[in-house]
Amino acid sequence: MHSVHHAPHLEETSPVPYLRHGQLISLIHWNRVAGDWKYTTLLAEYAGRDDKHWQVIAHGRPMTLDRAEWAIFN
Repeated sequence: MHSVHHAPHLEETSPVPYLRHGQLISLIHWNRVAGDWKYTTLLAEYAGRDDKHWQVIAHGRPMTLDRAEWAIFN
């Protein structure tokens, strides 16, 4: 039996390969305030990403968010 190996498509090797342009995603940002952890969430339309940034549309405007500070969650 032969198995054929194909190089993965770029989207399959990305940290979150299932995201599609225009899809709604939830992002979370944690921040320490006066010794307590607080979080902010954001529901946004996914527009793209690179190694360091999310590109989203939220509150009717395009935004670029630092991926080191904002994480995707379900």
